[in-house]
Amino acid sequence: MACPLTWDEVAVAVGRALGERVTGGLPLTPGWSSRTTWAARGERSGPVVVKARCGERADEKTAWCAARLPLLGARGYPVPSIIWHGMVRDPWQVTVQRRLSGRPLTALDGRLLDEVLRLVELQAGAATEAGDRDFTGYIAHVLFDEWDEVWTDAARAGGAAGPLCARIRRWLQPVWGLRLPPADYAHNDLNLSNILTDGETITGVVDWDEFALGSRALDLTVLALDCEEHGAPAAAARLLTRAAQVAGDDGLRCLVSYRALATLAESTREGQSPRAGIQAISAVLDWLRAPGG
Repeated sequence: MACPLTWDEVAVAVGRALGERVTGGLPLTPGWSSRTTWAARGERSGPVVVKARCGERADEKTAWCAARLPLLGARGYPVPSIIWHGMVRDPWQVTVQRRLSGRPLTALDGRLLDEVLRLVELQAGAATEAGDRDFTGYIAHVLFDEWDEVWTDAARAGGAAGPLCARIRRWLQPVWGLRLPPADYAHNDLNLSNILTDGETITGVVDWDEFALGSRALDLTVLALDCEEHGAPAAAARLLTRAAQVAGDDGLRCLVSYRALATLAESTREGQSPRAGIQAISAVLDWLRAPGG
């Protein structure tokens, strides 16, 4: 793993790039091994969020995001504006964004759930070429071609993870090889913590690190699993019902499977306990009547 960046190192590089002093450096994320986010302030720019990440093609992903996120914003989607992005030190990519108002959601129901569903519909029909940012293609490779050792790492997440992965593999057999079209804008990590609110409305959606073309049904699926984990099964059911309408039952089977495996694999890689995630995944599979263990 690459040597981590310090805030002092980032502040100097960002200040030089922006031509202004940047202060703050309050961490906004846990100690992930491959990414860190800070709250900061530029002398002229005001409140900003500074994101650092490393990994395969991080610079290309960020450039793609910076070029296309305004297209989604033009539809009325509350996305952050990117002020600057660039390599600070190989392999570390840093992005500076204007900070959006609001606090992360801790629950989703009622009017806010309606608003999130409306926002996700704005992602439909991207009308732009995916190129190498075809996320549904990536999902198919992970599920059916064993890409990135996701299956292997997911099964190593904990005592119950192995049987759960076996259950998912059996559930996938009827749709083995299915590849959904990359038709929509896709956030690909639309969990509660990435949706900001002032308590009345949605004020922003953040953390577009994996922004790509894919299926907006994946974002509904991610959010459903998060709601299930936070004790909101009714919201999860509504989100999954809409996801099935968008992607079809077979498509939903692939998307739930991918997100479940990705969640477990990340737990393994970051050394975190997957217990709550395993319980949420199992509950969703039970609701969808996937085969039992």
